[in-house]
Amino acid sequence: MRARVPVMALTAAASAGVAIFFTLYSLIPVTRGEEAGLSSLFAGTMMVFVMGVQVFTPALVRRFSLRGVLIASLLVLAAGALLTGIASGTAALLAGAVASGSGFGVLIVAGAQGVALLVPPGRLGRALGTYGLVTMASSALGSPAGLHIALTFSSQVFGVCAVAAGLIAAVASLGVPPGVGKAGTSTPASASGPRGVPALVSGAPWLVLAVLLVAVVLLSHGLSSLPVLAAAHGSAAVTVFAVQVGNALGRGIGGELEARITTRATLIAGVLLLAAGGALGVATGGQGAVITAGALIGLGVGIVQTVTLHTAMRRMDSGRASVVWNLAVDGGLWAGGVLWGIAIASGFVVAGALVLSVLLLGITAVAVLRLPGHGDR
Repeated sequence: MRARVPVMALTAAASAGVAIFFTLYSLIPVTRGEEAGLSSLFAGTMMVFVMGVQVFTPALVRRFSLRGVLIASLLVLAAGALLTGIASGTAALLAGAVASGSGFGVLIVAGAQGVALLVPPGRLGRALGTYGLVTMASSALGSPAGLHIALTFSSQVFGVCAVAAGLIAAVASLGVPPGVGKAGTSTPASASGPRGVPALVSGAPWLVLAVLLVAVVLLSHGLSSLPVLAAAHGSAAVTVFAVQVGNALGRGIGGELEARITTRATLIAGVLLLAAGGALGVATGGQGAVITAGALIGLGVGIVQTVTLHTAMRRMDSGRASVVWNLAVDGGLWAGGVLWGIAIASGFVVAGALVLSVLLLGITAVAVLRLPGHGDR
């Protein structure tokens, strides 16, 4: 049990950060939607810094240790949430976006890297699945709770609550041993990784990451254009919740499946569920079909996320794998946000979902053929 305490502490700390971030992602559209363009400016700025700082995270862990980076990133994220909550002008709001994005970008890479640093390779697949399950469940539950606080009381009260949650998470991070990940400690050198952009991407499983990117674009459909279709049945919120819960469950199921069957079979299972959800949601009508499609999309992409992260960590050191994996996820969310916005405006949601589902199946077929034929459990 004692050996599990650091992983539990890491997971609890990261989960609090994920809940804060995804509340912020929805906060400005919900609370200040009447100010034209403000929500897009805030979200765009925040995501630029989320992606911009990720590449530096392994070096920060080498320099300051996993525990130090977790604590610092949580405090920066909490400060950004407070600034966002109390901001009245655009400049202060964007400062909150910069701080929140920077803190979360470092936290999310360090969290996945930390699992690999704390868990033996033979248990890593299951551990990554459990970590993903808990963190995504915190998003599904914590984000609505945060928005409820902001709407029931005020954005300022949410900011104060976010600081309290960040401080509690920082204290939880103390459960991670102090020297983990720091250069010159007993942490294996492979866990820290080489420096420089060419070294960062060296050995990356590009086809597997391409599967992840397209899968996340379909996830974006489940969180944006599919709820638009569901709104006709009055079930937009239920559809989003089905996607989020399915995603959390898929992260955990992915780790268990890979441990019991193979990487290839697990990846195929996740992609088939995801493609089925993408097609079902637009090819058939009815409230039940749309909600089921949302659950299938979430479940499938969760499985794909876990198995692709584990695959990347088998090919690369944990720090670099976490960086390229998170960049693929964030790139998919960005691309999805743009593409599905265009599809909604132009009436191409049905065609887009069907084409993307077929594209995902094709890329996966190529990626599966390129996976090693042995040792892929």
